[in-house]
Amino acid sequence: MPHAHESLVPLQVHVVTVSTSRGPAEDKSGPLLRTMVEGAGHIVVGHAIVPDDADAIGAELDRALGTANVELVLLTGGTGISARDCTPAVVRSRLTRELEGFGELFRSLSYAEIGPAAMLSSALGGLAGGRLVFVLPGSTGACRLGMDKLVLPMLGHLAGELRKEAPAARRATELVRPVVRARTTADPLPDVLAAPVGIEPPRRGMDLVQSGAGERPEPSSPPAAGGWQGALVDLGGRLVPVGNSTLPDALSSIPAAMDVLNSSTARMKLVCDDGRSWLVFGYPDLLRPTSKVLAVREALPVAEVVALHRWPVRVGLCCELEETLLPGTEASLEAVSTERCGRPWDGGGQLFAVDGAAVWVRERRYVRRWDGKRAGPEENVGPAIGSLLLHWSQR
Repeated sequence: MPHAHESLVPLQVHVVTVSTSRGPAEDKSGPLLRTMVEGAGHIVVGHAIVPDDADAIGAELDRALGTANVELVLLTGGTGISARDCTPAVVRSRLTRELEGFGELFRSLSYAEIGPAAMLSSALGGLAGGRLVFVLPGSTGACRLGMDKLVLPMLGHLAGELRKEAPAARRATELVRPVVRARTTADPLPDVLAAPVGIEPPRRGMDLVQSGAGERPEPSSPPAAGGWQGALVDLGGRLVPVGNSTLPDALSSIPAAMDVLNSSTARMKLVCDDGRSWLVFGYPDLLRPTSKVLAVREALPVAEVVALHRWPVRVGLCCELEETLLPGTEASLEAVSTERCGRPWDGGGQLFAVDGAAVWVRERRYVRRWDGKRAGPEENVGPAIGSLLLHWSQR
């Protein structure tokens, strides 16, 4: 479970490939950094390719650091000892604090792989105006080493420390449309990167738009009618940082349920225009349309839990709220089971949970599943909730 000072909110990242000889087709390290960043649940909002030129590198870095939503800049290339390798010097001139341990550890790790040649690398990291900046060599092996061993393991901690001191505007984390830019001239960043926009999660697989200098990316298609993105649109909701939100007491006392929620790698708060709000948990993240997303809020008897990725089908743990997204616990078992399963439940109890073609019925301390053909075995409420959350987080 992350420490209190660690950020669970995805960082927005700008990648810069420094190379005079490599264009988009030849660039391998930049795409590798993007893949690793996205695989860790963060958001790539831009990628530029600039030549080994101090002015070009500085201009690109200044544009990235001056963009409101960029929190981390990753640069690859230009760290050797040739006359044209100037990336570290340019970056160091912008740093307000250098993380000297980063370069030291990188060279130590690199020495174990390539021997004395590691001393030729000027990899470095630091802070520039409240933003994180890391410089890695141009080889894919060095990029993978630095990201796997140093950058990614510490991002949550570093982001948490920075966001504690950042003003509220800097902590805004509404998702932006990802763009790849291939530039060798000093054209400005596209307007789409100038400020955060409304909730518009990236397209399937975080597809990135490859555009030439001066071109604008094609607008992304509207969110699909279903899935968790469709749920956000239908509910008039937006994602914001978790803040001081806490889990429902009854749910937090169920170890099996907490195991599932603690296994999520992305957590935010869903706030609707009508004032309703949920804690949302993403599996594996809150970026992809295919992610599994659970929304949780306080309610009797345990909590309201909704599998938003199954939207518009209402799936989740039922509760006693008047404005619940699911059938309430006092709803007619006969009517709901007939609608869901094709046959009514003919026993006692009250509605506990609903899935696509099944309902769960609660009788005192036990619950049973009914699919219209047979009733499942009795289960204790706590383990049953844990099993349901695990099922919904995976399917």
